[in-house]
Amino acid sequence: MPNTPLKFMTVGKYIPDQMYGFLHFEGLEVFFHLRVFRPETGWVKSPRCIQCKHGICPWADSPPPPILGEMVEVEIDTDSEKLRAKKVLRKTAPLAVHGIVDTFDATRGYGFVKDLQGNSYHLHRSEVTEGRIPLAGQDIMFYAGIRQDKPRACYVKICK
Repeated sequence: MPNTPLKFMTVGKYIPDQMYGFLHFEGLEVFFHLRVFRPETGWVKSPRCIQCKHGICPWADSPPPPILGEMVEVEIDTDSEKLRAKKVLRKTAPLAVHGIVDTFDATRGYGFVKDLQGNSYHLHRSEVTEGRIPLAGQDIMFYAGIRQDKPRACYVKICK
């Protein structure tokens, strides 16, 4: 049976520590591993934090991992018993956003961040890179994602 391309699936879940996630399309769930994800498609260098003093910033200088809610093109491996992606191509570049932590409850592991236009995003500790805990008032860079139809801060870097 040949591999079947499906267009316009969305990243429904991505677990950075385990390097895998799930793609969704009209009730269909497809497993993918990071090794089949092609992040460079449509990617452009992200802006640096406003206060950035580093000449090299790995966060800004490399393509981001899968972002919740982003559209991807998927080739499904039909030779597998379970639905697995053989290839996942990013269709558009994720939007890098500068924001400020509005609230964060370290005990519960979540809070909210506002971008410079005042839009609010849910912030979960699982999305924060480098294992740091965000504090209210901190500058951060993140990618705008969507989870359960609500804005979410993904792949978050604390700037200071």
